[in-house]
Amino acid sequence: MDEPATIPTISSPAGRVVARLRALRLNWPRIIGISLVLVWALIIGHEYLDLNPQMVPAGREFSSAIQAHHLWTRAQQCGWCALWDGSERGGFPALADTLASSLHPLVILTTLGWGVVNGAKIALIAALAMAGLAQLWLGRELKLGWLASIWAALMVMVSGHLAGKMELGLFSVLLSTATLSLTFPAALRLARTRRYRDAVLLALILALSAVAGQGYMQAGFLLISPAYLALLWGSRATMATTWRRFLLAAGLALLLAAPFLVPLAHFWPNLVKDSDPELGAAISLNKYLLNLFVDDPDLLFGSVLNPLPYPHMYTLFVGWIPVALAALCLRFGRREHWRPLLFLAGSAALAIFVGSMVPLRWLLPVAPFLAALRFGPMMGGLALPPLLGLAAYGLNGLWQAGWLRSTLYVGLNQAPAGRRVNWGWLLLIPLFMALQQGYRFSQEWLFVQEQSPAIQEVLAALQTPSLAWVQPPFGKHEYVEPAVAMGLKLSPGIMTWRWRDRELPPPSLEASSEGPPTEVISQATVGDVVVYGRNVPVYAKVIASAGWEACQATGSGGHLTVRCNNQQTGILELLENQWTGWRVWRDGQLVSLQDGQWLRVVAPAGEHVYEFRYQPLDVPLGLTLLLVGCILCAALWTRPDHI
Repeated sequence: MDEPATIPTISSPAGRVVARLRALRLNWPRIIGISLVLVWALIIGHEYLDLNPQMVPAGREFSSAIQAHHLWTRAQQCGWCALWDGSERGGFPALADTLASSLHPLVILTTLGWGVVNGAKIALIAALAMAGLAQLWLGRELKLGWLASIWAALMVMVSGHLAGKMELGLFSVLLSTATLSLTFPAALRLARTRRYRDAVLLALILALSAVAGQGYMQAGFLLISPAYLALLWGSRATMATTWRRFLLAAGLALLLAAPFLVPLAHFWPNLVKDSDPELGAAISLNKYLLNLFVDDPDLLFGSVLNPLPYPHMYTLFVGWIPVALAALCLRFGRREHWRPLLFLAGSAALAIFVGSMVPLRWLLPVAPFLAALRFGPMMGGLALPPLLGLAAYGLNGLWQAGWLRSTLYVGLNQAPAGRRVNWGWLLLIPLFMALQQGYRFSQEWLFVQEQSPAIQEVLAALQTPSLAWVQPPFGKHEYVEPAVAMGLKLSPGIMTWRWRDRELPPPSLEASSEGPPTEVISQATVGDVVVYGRNVPVYAKVIASAGWEACQATGSGGHLTVRCNNQQTGILELLENQWTGWRVWRDGQLVSLQDGQWLRVVAPAGEHVYEFRYQPLDVPLGLTLLLVGCILCAALWTRPDHI
């Protein structure tokens, strides 16, 4: 005879688990929404799940865009040597690179876990998910229903302001845009609660945005910041507290981003970026708005709609359905929600206005530094998260509208039966169409392609027994990350900025398919590329009255070892940029560096070993301020609010 099944009691292990699950009171709509966002990110970026490092995300500049991620591979190899990036243009302080996203936690974790290339793929998927989660959070702050919140979250992940940036492989722009998406719900939350804890939360997001890289989106955020006045302006009883909390968040953000901001501020006078006084990428506001509806790559690559044939710069595709839903805020907007709606509408409008570059042209005569924002249309991507927030609000109002419900009567007798019908479910059709259209558009840019084996062959031919500056085929972005991974030192390399008033170190080996450079002394052919040896000064040499003698140099980043056996006393010169923080030891004894662009030190005759170390003070200062910021955040997180 079978024994009766036992029912778990509270005292049994199974009973305790059931009781704990009930006590959690799980918010299933929220859990389902988060799960859908994560799954949708995997679907959108499914090609990035190919973890073959030879399969790289498409986009001509992707390789150069992620080169700074080698900060962490270098740190694994030699620790603090990673503070100096000696891979391009004579070297520079690694943490002062405005393009780099290397201090963003997503980049740190994925690079340490999967390497530079595969880590960047995982980080791209995570960035898409981050944008979706930010939109979910925005829906929660607007107190929207589950349908509107989830649909807007899925929609923002396939919109052109994210996927379109991968037309050129702009990793940092996509990551910055996704991170800045979090500022909208965080700002709404702080304005509503005015709690210290929420000020800390906004500060964390602002700090993450500061270290996300590139600079364009951060500049765009500052230019649309007047929209925050909608949240800061209020009654006398609350306005002062609101201002204090937002200023507190800004101050904490500066402390938390100090490991980047302090070295950058120290290096800033030496940094020069290309600019365009004509702002040739500017576009009329009417044409720029049309990019919200254009999903044809051929049209985006042409010059009929946009001044330049660069989709990554102009694409904002979201489709007409979200825009129409956003317009419904005029019908369904509630009086108590006017501040959040005005904030979102102002943010979207200012982002579009700034992205057209019309205001930049107005301000250029009095603020000529704005010419550095020569690719300003990318900043318009900040309009889409608030725009989709408005669309979700309009959808929520439409879904709840009473006129979408009616009673359907069935029967031919005198008392026909009535059945209540919700016609709102028909809205799922256009919502699905919008998602499908967005997904198709995103797949035009989010794919991988195989790296040519010839790249490794050419780079192998550029390797030298001693440190030396070399040049892969000029302007070929696909060579940059593999070259940095191999430890090559590239001159000129590919970067978005340069040192002020400094010469580039001449490359001793140069690969080219365009013909020989000057001062060629040898050549070797690798496929259709020729590697030329050039008669130029070597990387490490002792310069004396009778001429110069070469030395053997090894090392990486800010740890360089040079061995010399010179016949005459002279000056040891390394073709590495001198900067505050460099120190040198000769045979274990600290000696002084000489003035000049390059690292130079007196070299007595004979056999000597020189140890060059980059030990800056700005990085410890930045880390100290970060620690202070973390302590303040922890204290404020638990501090009671008196509002």
